[in-house]
Amino acid sequence: MPRHSGQIDLRKSEDILDAAAEAFSQRGLEASVEDIARRAGVSKQTVYNHFGSKENLLRALFDRRQELVMEPLGQAHSDEPLEDRLSDYVRRIVEAYLGPGYRSVMRSAIAAATTRPQIAAMVYEAGPKLGRRKLVEFLANEAAAGRIDVADADEAADFLFGMAAGSVLLRVMLDAPTERRPEKIAARARECARRFLRAYAPG
Repeated sequence: MPRHSGQIDLRKSEDILDAAAEAFSQRGLEASVEDIARRAGVSKQTVYNHFGSKENLLRALFDRRQELVMEPLGQAHSDEPLEDRLSDYVRRIVEAYLGPGYRSVMRSAIAAATTRPQIAAMVYEAGPKLGRRKLVEFLANEAAAGRIDVADADEAADFLFGMAAGSVLLRVMLDAPTERRPEKIAARARECARRFLRAYAPG
């Protein structure tokens, strides 16, 4: 069955994003649009037609990652136990940090902070800041529904994030040995969710 033009454009956008993820994982923010286009099997102009700029392409990559990480906290999972949702969320955060590309992009952003602050700011806004804001909103909504007792959603988000990935992120950035076995990551995520919910249990 032939695909409609919209389906073709969507597939091409995903191919470009996949190519960009690979390029950024190897070259950080120095990855060029030409290299990304070559990896995707498209022209440089096609990349610009779909995303407008390398910065927009990087932002789209962060958006895609955020959607994957935040998916367990979405409305589609509202009937599932809160512990399961938080556990899945934590697991996805850790897996995102351990995945290809994160370290290269974040290291490049840190290095660019003094010479290209707008790039570093964009990486922060599209990545950590947006993810934290969505987590704060989720925790505030759960508190309003009476499922957790949280007076300060910002503070609670910091506690959860710190338990989830604080030491993992540091080890990833420093190339230190890091636990990567899926069963260990899942077990840590489950324990993190349990401890968080015990700390913020209603009543």
